[in-house]
Amino acid sequence: MTGATDEPLHVLDLPQLYQKPSGTELVKALALLSLQPRTFGTTADVVKGPAVQPAGVTRYLTSIIASPLTWLETDELREAIWDAAGARLSERSGRTAMPAMSRMFNVPTSSGDEYTLTLHEPSITADNLGMKTWVSSYLLSRRLHTLELPAAFPNSAVSSSTSTQQPLRALELGAGTGLVGLAFAAVQGRSAKIHLTDLPEIVPNLAHNAALNVELLNTTGATVTTGTLDWSVTPSPLPTEEERYDMILAADPLYSPSHPKWLVDTIGPWLSRGLGARVVTEMPLRDAYLPQVKEFRQRMGELGLVVVEEGEEIGYDDWESADGGALAVKCWWSIWGWSEKV
Repeated sequence: MTGATDEPLHVLDLPQLYQKPSGTELVKALALLSLQPRTFGTTADVVKGPAVQPAGVTRYLTSIIASPLTWLETDELREAIWDAAGARLSERSGRTAMPAMSRMFNVPTSSGDEYTLTLHEPSITADNLGMKTWVSSYLLSRRLHTLELPAAFPNSAVSSSTSTQQPLRALELGAGTGLVGLAFAAVQGRSAKIHLTDLPEIVPNLAHNAALNVELLNTTGATVTTGTLDWSVTPSPLPTEEERYDMILAADPLYSPSHPKWLVDTIGPWLSRGLGARVVTEMPLRDAYLPQVKEFRQRMGELGLVVVEEGEEIGYDDWESADGGALAVKCWWSIWGWSEKV
């Protein structure tokens, strides 16, 4: 391949099979062709693609898969190159066809710095969408440093310099890949403990992501645990006040007609009855699920919770729109507290 240049390479600048390139040369070329999904920030906030012109790339990858690669010395090397070429083809078939990947997310802090979280996302299938990071999670993770915890939680460690104060206890429902909960843990540090929960098939990857970020969490003094929590099952016995949480977090929790009831029925027993307790949510206002959002509002009111603060914002999902651009998603964020009448 040619040396570094600002101009994209042509596929003919890559190692050609008739030249019988080494395994190392092929591995480097396939790494150069790697695609990552669009990031969530703005229309301009897109992960930089490979410095190779797209014309002819699919044919190049297909030729590698079809080749026996007989000049390479080991079966293991041949298999690795075929697998890499197959992955590059999958990446060009859309977000849902991308293989498992690790992604990095920057989370702002109140000091103006940013923490970087690394999250593993398995390849996406119709039955594991909970293991994808969604735009509402990204937006909420970047809002967490603005929460006024000392005012909301006068008994939490963040409001007092005394070492005898207990840290704030937080619970995330439907944590998915863990971006929101891990961001909360990193931003709040030792002033909070958070328990990340989801369904049994999602929790192993959630725990894996907590382990991936152990160095950052240790640096900030954060305490993170993971576990299973099924919203459709009423806890028995009901949690005591000591077992309840000062804060409950949930991002993009409504994607079934059953979810508004299940979610609110889960918030009820697990949220502390103190007036400082808060529920923090962010969810996309997708047309198909607007009835569920309306029902969620209604049920939260019936439970005795009122909106303390709310707003709307636009994020850009890592799916592409029909014209190939960033897909804009309007999201609604809300902070809830108990009515004094409860």
